Amino acid sequence: MLKTNLAATLALAAFVVLGVTDGALGPLWPSMRDAFGRSDGHFGQIFAALAGGYMTASVASGHLTDRFGATAVIRTGGVSAAGALWWIGIGSSWVGVLLGFLVLGLGNGLLDASINAWVAVSRSSRAMGLIHGFYGVGAVIGPILAVAFVSNGDRWGVPFLLLGSIQLIVAFVTLAAPRGFDLPIDRDDQTLSTGTADPADAGRLLALLLFWFFLYVGVEVGAGHWSFTLLTESRGVSETAGGWLVAAYWGGLTVGRFAMAWLGDRFTPEVLMTQASVLGVLGALVLALDPAGAGGLALPILGLAFSVMFPVVVNRTPVYLGTRNAARFVGYQFAAASLGAITVPSLVGLLADRTSAEALGPVALVTCIVMASTWATVRALVSRRGS
Repeated sequence: MLKTNLAATLALAAFVVLGVTDGALGPLWPSMRDAFGRSDGHFGQIFAALAGGYMTASVASGHLTDRFGATAVIRTGGVSAAGALWWIGIGSSWVGVLLGFLVLGLGNGLLDASINAWVAVSRSSRAMGLIHGFYGVGAVIGPILAVAFVSNGDRWGVPFLLLGSIQLIVAFVTLAAPRGFDLPIDRDDQTLSTGTADPADAGRLLALLLFWFFLYVGVEVGAGHWSFTLLTESRGVSETAGGWLVAAYWGGLTVGRFAMAWLGDRFTPEVLMTQASVLGVLGALVLALDPAGAGGLALPILGLAFSVMFPVVVNRTPVYLGTRNAARFVGYQFAAASLGAITVPSLVGLLADRTSAEALGPVALVTCIVMASTWATVRALVSRRGS
């Protein structure tokens, strides 16, 4: 797993903050919507600003890392994210909030892509599970923190101010580790290709993986952000219970990722991904059908299914495509993920405006089915190449 050093500790701390931010946004949205006199469809504007900045930063992250080093890129991302969170928390106007989310996307994109690329190339699959497990810890805390402020006075801006302060501290501490993320490769769980795959195979695999990331992050973000509205405004669940169920979604994601950190080297990543894909389809089906009013209980099942997917696929990227361009390919994958984070949640919002928040269920189900099919195609191509 991650060796105990300052860089690893900072990476874990940064991922906690990323998780809190993502986990809190859904429960904070109804209060933000009402404060600025918006409709649910306007949630898509936040996603567009956040993911637009994220996508831009993700594409640039690998190129910037090649030129300036990962540590400098990560520090820049942390400072940018901190300033953006403060700006959002002030909440002077809707346009100002959107601008803040754009900058937040830029900062978080640099942080997320650069740290993931560092772990994918230099650490094991167990380390990838651990770092994403800490993201899950933050995502569990996020809804609870949000509900604590919006259920007693609609103080939706305070969580953003708190998170901005923490993120700045993390960025400041990187000054004590000036080259901490630019250390040599120290990975022992598998043999990496130091070059690249056959160009034809690499092109097909990269295209499939980009599409998979688009779908996965779209449904993960969509379920995390819209499930609170679905439960509280469509299915009659109280705000407190809804917040805890959303926390359970992120909790399932967290438990699965820590399990991967502990046991990840005992399972074949491709088989683990296939099993998780099937579980994701089943969880989305229960969420959509809501049998006996128990659809909300599918959220932790979905979280558990999603838990291993992202870290496994990121960690296999250098294996499939080689380490030489791994940082750039990971950046491109995160850009595709950003596009998915715009498209799928925005689609849910538009459908919710025209029907109800129940739109989340069918969208999640269809997305999970297409994800499973895409992964099956990736696995078949990798198997043929290895034969």
